[in-house]
Amino acid sequence: MEKLGKYFVEYVSEVAGQPVTWGPRVSKQLPQYLTQQYDLFEIAIGRRWFLGVLLKDGGDFRPSVFEKHLRQIITNAIGQEGYCLIARDLPGYVRQRLVERQIPFVVPGHQLHWPELGLAIKARKIKGPLVPVSTVSPATQVVLICALTGAMPVPATPKTLAEKLNYTTMTMSRALDEIEGNDLGQVVRAGRERRLDFPASMLALWQHALQFMRTPVRETVRIKENQLPPAIRIKAGETALATQSMLVPPKEPVYALGRQAWKEITNKAEQIPVEDTGTCRVQLWRYDPTLFVRNGQVDSFSLYLSLRDEEDERVESALEEMMEKTVWS
Repeated sequence: MEKLGKYFVEYVSEVAGQPVTWGPRVSKQLPQYLTQQYDLFEIAIGRRWFLGVLLKDGGDFRPSVFEKHLRQIITNAIGQEGYCLIARDLPGYVRQRLVERQIPFVVPGHQLHWPELGLAIKARKIKGPLVPVSTVSPATQVVLICALTGAMPVPATPKTLAEKLNYTTMTMSRALDEIEGNDLGQVVRAGRERRLDFPASMLALWQHALQFMRTPVRETVRIKENQLPPAIRIKAGETALATQSMLVPPKEPVYALGRQAWKEITNKAEQIPVEDTGTCRVQLWRYDPTLFVRNGQVDSFSLYLSLRDEEDERVESALEEMMEKTVWS
């Protein structure tokens, strides 16, 4: 975050023509769900003070939801004349929605929209260094797992990755930025193309990337197993881990579904609040688990990430057993 603050100061002072100061973190009693999404800082533009609302992860950011969060964030704010949303990166359509709603925001190096300062600038020519992130986006994690599973296309350009992984070329370009910014891989130019390579071994990549990756599971629901079509059942969780270790399979089978697959059955599948005869647990993933499915189950790397925070010695031991069997290239 320190590098992003420095980049913000350089960018805003350049386009605003005024001295900019990135002040101390603002201590406010906020609900945990807000502190997980935002950090607050004091920002001085000339002689005016503002509240800087730093977005930690823009993956699921929605301007309409931010406006609701803002009511709690700026309550009882003392000494600030206004606020500004600060993000490392935001999709173009999200930035357009912010402009339409007149929400002041800065994406250093890309766009600044700050009505109170009379500024609305797309300064593409100002390109600063890539800023590392604390947690990579789901799309970036997909690219990393693609490499770890040996499925990386050659050459690995944003276009070829987009075609293989069902993302837009722009999203894959941002994924390359995160990979390069976090020193996870090497991005080189070949003519007008950007190409991704991983010079280190896959074991080294895994060990380095672990700190930036998160569980692919965004939510777990329980339904009757007979309401989940066999054709889309992908073993996950302890069910998948049991096939790769000495772990005893759980009584309730665990499966993984992507957003689209769940959308197709959600109106037909009744959610059950507690374990019952014939129920199963369905993990709803941040990315499509079918991308790397093998033998009817999720890939080992995503499986590890989904279970590594479990406080169960049996699961911890089984995960170690599974990873010891991994053949690294």
